[in-house]
Amino acid sequence: MSMKVVHLSCVAPPEIGGIGRVAAKEVSLLRARGIQADLIAPEPSGSQSTVSNFIKRVKPKYRFGNASILWNLKEDLTKADIIHLHYPFFGTAEQILLQSKNFPSIIVTYHMDALAPGLKGLAFALHRALLQPILLKRARAIIFSSFDYAKRSGARSYFKTHASLANEIPFGIDTGMYAPGIGNLERYMLPEGATTYLFVGGLDRAHAFKGIDCLLEAFAHLPEETQLLIVGDGDLRDSYELRANELGVRTRTHFLGKLDQRTLIEAYRTSDIFVFPSTSRAEAFGLAALEAEACGKPVIASDLPGVRTVVLQGQTGLLIQPKSAEALQQAMLRLHEDKSFRNALGKNARIHAEKFSWDTHIDSLIELYENCRAH
Repeated sequence: MSMKVVHLSCVAPPEIGGIGRVAAKEVSLLRARGIQADLIAPEPSGSQSTVSNFIKRVKPKYRFGNASILWNLKEDLTKADIIHLHYPFFGTAEQILLQSKNFPSIIVTYHMDALAPGLKGLAFALHRALLQPILLKRARAIIFSSFDYAKRSGARSYFKTHASLANEIPFGIDTGMYAPGIGNLERYMLPEGATTYLFVGGLDRAHAFKGIDCLLEAFAHLPEETQLLIVGDGDLRDSYELRANELGVRTRTHFLGKLDQRTLIEAYRTSDIFVFPSTSRAEAFGLAALEAEACGKPVIASDLPGVRTVVLQGQTGLLIQPKSAEALQQAMLRLHEDKSFRNALGKNARIHAEKFSWDTHIDSLIELYENCRAH
């Protein structure tokens, strides 16, 4: 059965963000299955854009952070059998969903709640309370990475009243590529035998919920022989480096910037423990934590809805109270001191990661597309 699918995302690689990574991965795998799939995303600021045969960049009429309004989409959308909207996408999601009668079947992946401090957070809260329920009802189906997250998210009222339209489709991992292997201590100038922690995530304002301040605070109380690798970049990087210096841990905290996939996998393999200290429901799953598990690494993560479907307490890692530097420090110290325990967690982590298959994910996605198209 021929099918044309158009995905819409607020960002796309090489821009930082799990939403864009998932959207691009889904489209590439759908195309590998013979489905005509494309991804539409706003033209990025600066020189980040790269040429892709399936990512169409549209110059937004307006862009503020990850919010943007894309115009002149009618031709692309009316020709599609399925419109797959990755939410949140403030500005564009509203115009697409409110005009849903003009378009074919619209499916929404609800990636996360948009949360922020101050006035921005208030605006997000008002949107969730007043506009989001109207928008979600215009969709033919909603995808959640886990029902654990759906039941506790800003979409929980929709989930309760429209359970038949809600679908649990966890994101996948390439366990052939992300796999245990030999690290490279020399590349990162790490001393032999040091316990090395790894963090991977955006260092920009949009990803302030990743909890790096809390991580640095916890790390400052660990033994001198421990090391910390921080992978990622963004407009907050300088402030994090300054904070590491203030805490007296700058010499053993290594800011590596953004890494290509091969070097990132090497960083996972070089580390002993992965740390995922997100602070709010803005974290809904944890692709980086899953990648670390696939590489056989135990994970210390915040006990958040969705995240705890990736990191299993006492089996593949340790779950700790969000925003607690003390709890994070204790968990990091425990795995530093108990090597046999962390090795056991790492072995279990690899087995658990193998359950998250992109093939299974795409099978479920295609089945959902066909059901929505048929009705």
